[in-house]
Amino acid sequence: MEYVDYYKTLGVERDASQEEITKAYKRLARKYHPDLNKAAGSEDKFKDLNEAYEVLKDPEKRKRYDMLGANWKHGAPFEPPPGWAGAGGPGGVHFEFHGPGGQSGFSDFFDVLFGGGGPFGGGGRRAGGRGGVDLEDLFGGRGGGFGGNGPSRGRDVESELTIQLEDSYHGSKKAVEMSGPGGRKRYEVKIPKGVRDGETIRLPGQGMAGETGQQSGHLYLKIRVAAHPTFKVEGDDLAVVVPVPAWDAALGCKIDVPTPNGTVSMKVPPGCSSGQRLRLRGKGMPRRSSGRHGDLYAELRIEVPKELTATQRELFRKLQESAK
Repeated sequence: MEYVDYYKTLGVERDASQEEITKAYKRLARKYHPDLNKAAGSEDKFKDLNEAYEVLKDPEKRKRYDMLGANWKHGAPFEPPPGWAGAGGPGGVHFEFHGPGGQSGFSDFFDVLFGGGGPFGGGGRRAGGRGGVDLEDLFGGRGGGFGGNGPSRGRDVESELTIQLEDSYHGSKKAVEMSGPGGRKRYEVKIPKGVRDGETIRLPGQGMAGETGQQSGHLYLKIRVAAHPTFKVEGDDLAVVVPVPAWDAALGCKIDVPTPNGTVSMKVPPGCSSGQRLRLRGKGMPRRSSGRHGDLYAELRIEVPKELTATQRELFRKLQESAK
């Protein structure tokens, strides 16, 4: 049997708060739920997450688990420390061993520490594996999300919303229509300035209707920023390709550079080469945290005319000879 580091499984520190543990579990459980993720190994990962959460969400189980100490390494052979076996061990910790008839659906390591009953009794399984949660749990079903009892608010709903770069840069409002159990519904969605691809906007109370007397769930819209024909988003920064004639690149010049706020003039120093980047400070994407903007990088693309006049050809010939 191997020691299992439940903190590592959930990706949290050993001193993480209950709120941090729950948040980490919900995020990972949605990612690896076998009804949502068909990739190889996702179901096993989901089972491991459920086992870790079953221990760390319970103050008593977490205390018992923590008494093993932080010196155990994930995957290392595990044997109960000397003197800990039996009900009289230090701190009242005891280990229970169950045969095949007492399977809990959790790992052997879990059964050794906490017995074979499991959180749902008698080794019962729910959708998704040992001691797991189902989709109603993950997306705001009965009990508001994670195994509660009694009536609760309605289930949350998730969807995607594709916006343009300008919507993120300036902020905007979008009319969105979605179909649901009650028919087609229209929403007016406020796009906050600086929202990024992959972030989520919440519309409170716009999910599934709740049970009698309870509030509706929420609607979560995952933002997708469409590719832009001119600008490329690089985190908080923007990049744009700007053509520059060969002679201007050699001698230096001023060029017009497009930005989401209009065209600005930029000085190009002599001797620039193709692919070189020049920075315009504060012309990139807005940062919601500070209200400031990232930078915009103008990537120079040196261009040579495909057809030359007789005069241009003569001048290029002289330049060629002078460089020898």
